[in-house]
Order: sequence, then C-alpha cells, then structure tokens
Amino acid sequence: MNLTSIVAFILVFGLIVTVHEFGHFFAAKKFGVVVYEFSIGMGPKIFGKNWHGTNYVLRILPVGGYVLMAGADQQNEYLEDLRPGKLVKLRFSDDTQQIVNQIDISDSPADSSTQLMRIKELDINQAFVISGTINESQNLDASYHLAEETQIKISEDRIFELAPRNRQLPNIAIWKQAIVNFAGPLMNFLLAFVLFIGLSAALPRVPLSNGQINPMAGYPAAKQGLKKGDVITRINTRSVHSWNQLTQAVTSVGDRPIKVTFRRGNQQLTVSIQPRRAVESGQTRYLLGVEQDTGSSLTQRVNYAFSSFYQGATTIGSAFLHLITHPSLDQLGGPVAIAQTTSSAAAAGFLSVVSLTAFLSLNIGIFNLIPIPVLDGGKLLLNLIQAIRRKPLSEKTNQVVMISGVVFIILLMIAVTINDLLR
Repeated sequence: MNLTSIVAFILVFGLIVTVHEFGHFFAAKKFGVVVYEFSIGMGPKIFGKNWHGTNYVLRILPVGGYVLMAGADQQNEYLEDLRPGKLVKLRFSDDTQQIVNQIDISDSPADSSTQLMRIKELDINQAFVISGTINESQNLDASYHLAEETQIKISEDRIFELAPRNRQLPNIAIWKQAIVNFAGPLMNFLLAFVLFIGLSAALPRVPLSNGQINPMAGYPAAKQGLKKGDVITRINTRSVHSWNQLTQAVTSVGDRPIKVTFRRGNQQLTVSIQPRRAVESGQTRYLLGVEQDTGSSLTQRVNYAFSSFYQGATTIGSAFLHLITHPSLDQLGGPVAIAQTTSSAAAAGFLSVVSLTAFLSLNIGIFNLIPIPVLDGGKLLLNLIQAIRRKPLSEKTNQVVMISGVVFIILLMIAVTINDLLR
C-alpha cells in the first residue's frame, strides 16, 4: 500500500466510525445521559480535549471507536480514582461551601478556594453525596451534597461529569436506551444515503435501476432486434424489475435459449435469444450482450441514489443471512481486507472511494444490528428482553452475556485477520 492508500483507508474508516459513534453520542446527550468520553480509534491516546464535561479523544489505531456513557461497565476506568482513602480537593458552587461542584484529583496544588478531603464514601446512586475526613489531625469528618453536574478533574485535559442515577444509561426509559443503541447504525445508513446522493450528482450519467438496456453490437440481443432504451421485464417466466434481477435471471439460465420479454414504448414484445458463451479468467459465462442503460435527469439521479441504497442493503443483508446458514471465514473481511479494497478504490479515483465508503457504511450499520452481545443489535435484544420482563437482567447475568459477546467478537476478528493475511 502506498501513502495515498493508507490515507484513504484512515479517512474512510475514520469517517464511518466517527459518524457511527456520533449517533450514540448525540442520542445519549439528548436524553440527558452523561458521556465521559467520545473516542475515535483504539490504543494509546494521540490527542485529548475536554469540552462540556466530555473528553474527546483521538487514538493511534484507526480501527474502531467508542462512546463511554455513565452507567456502562467501563465507567470504572474513570471512577477508580475516587476510591475510599483517596485525598481530593473539593471546590464548591457557592460561598456557603455546602454544595460541591468539582472534585479535583489532579496534581495541581490546593489553594484557598478548595477543601482537602480524604474520601470515606462517594454515593452517586442514592443520596449523591461525598463524605470523608477534612481534618486528619483532629479526625474531623464532613459530608457534602454534590451538584447535579459535579465535575471530576483528573488533569487539565481530562475532566468529566459525575452522573447522578437518573443520568446513567441503564436508568433511563427502555425506549430511550433502544434509541441510543440504534442511533449508531442509523447514522451509518444516513451517511451511506448522503454519499449515494453525492455520487448521483457527481457522475456525468447514472446507471438506470430498472431493466432498461443498451444492446452491444454483434451480440445476440442486438441480432434479435433489441434496441437502446428497451426495458426487459421478463426472462422466461421470471419477472424482472431491476438490473440486478436481470443479470441474476440470465446467469441462472445458462446456455439454454432464453425467452426475453421487453417493453418498447407502449409495445410488449417477446423474442427468443441464444446466449453467447464466453470464458473470462477461467470462468464460463453466458451473455445476452446488453449493458445497463444510463441517464442524466434529476429524477434518474434521485432514483439511482435510492436504488443504490436499497440494492446495497439487500445485498449485504442476504450475504449475512447466507453467512449464518453457511458459515465460512472466506465470506468475511477484516481491517486487512478493507485496507486492500480501499487501496484498489483509491487507485480507481475519488468517486470509487466515495462509492466504497457508502457501501462500507451500510455494511457496518447492518453488521452492528446482528443480535450478538456487545454489538448494537445485541444491546437492542437485551432492551427487548428487559421490556418483556419489565425488569433488567441481573448484574451477574448481564456481565456474563457481555463478556461472552466480547470474547466472541475478539476471536472472530483474530480469525478473520489471520484469514485475510493468509489470502
């Protein structure tokens, strides 16, 4: 891979991941859930910036991302520094020094506006208070209420908001949790559609989604009288409504004569065509000798965007269903395969990269809806189970389910990556 291919891969994957995670982030924020971190990439941090109580982080490996919300299991990574025995600096929201609005655990020195405390208890689920020793020489204890938007300052670039119980993801309404979980894939679908719209506007002419054809000179279709603009509606007894259906219907027939029904203006005509045998890369194909016709009107461009989205989604959905019924690693591609495909698209030009990005965004969106724990589809399934049971799964059961999902995804990614490298 050259530098252009590497940059293209980072931009394509980065855009898809950012849009996906933004969906979760936006929905969570709208429902009042505290978001600790919005992270793009995995591994060590390259850059971090705090804004409005959320840490925005760019990490070194461009192969994923996450939104860390209050109430998630991973929040312990943030809260572990607030354990009993920790010496902290408290800042108050007013002069009465009764309501704490910042707990400072950074290395910055204490000043006259702070109160030192060695934590004994931090309650963020019920009373929302912090208590501990404020004068160790006299063994003097105190307890303070926390403001609803109390900040925890770990360092100058790592500040997050402490979440009361009603602002933690597991404690908002089930339907809101479901929207937060679905918002990621939804944003992938919206990105794909926007990119297809962009393609439809950028291309000089767009392929028509119906069976409208442009016969190739010297091939069987042209010899049997088919003309540019004819719309094939039936192959033998099989109805045809799109170009994909046309190609599938012809492929399924093989070398036998085909009864082709087509529309020309107001006329409905039928002819019999013997496909031409062709061998390409060692594979035998049977051709009518027709190309997909193109157009340039606004209506045709809009139809192209909708049909590209629909056909991409149905193709990917069918592939996943086939994978479930006929499991095979050869049908899957990980970061290595995506990098290779992106490299090929980059070599073909900008519009090829845009088309690939749209298709990959659809792919990521649909993949995340598979009901596997840790994926959005698995979380949606747990939301449904919780709604039916009218109570959440026990903490132990939820941990077992999530850990199982994480292990499965990790093993799958390792196996897919190894298979990509071997290929």
